[in-house]
Amino acid sequence: MNLDITGKVCPFCVLSVDKALKTLPAGESLVVLCDHAPAATASIPEYCDIKKLNCNVVLKESGLWEITISKN
Repeated sequence: MNLDITGKVCPFCVLSVDKALKTLPAGESLVVLCDHAPAATASIPEYCDIKKLNCNVVLKESGLWEITISKN
């Protein structure tokens, strides 16, 4: 599942991710496109740590991150 949250800022980035993850089946991944640095580098990874989710953040280009979140 893909989620584009470019243009959104905190807390709406994490809220959008949380809402999308609620419909994601176990074993699936959510790929998030994000241009808000605090969310991509801190808020979303911290949320994933709290929820015990796998999170991989990749800087795709200057100011744009791809975050892959996996449910176990």
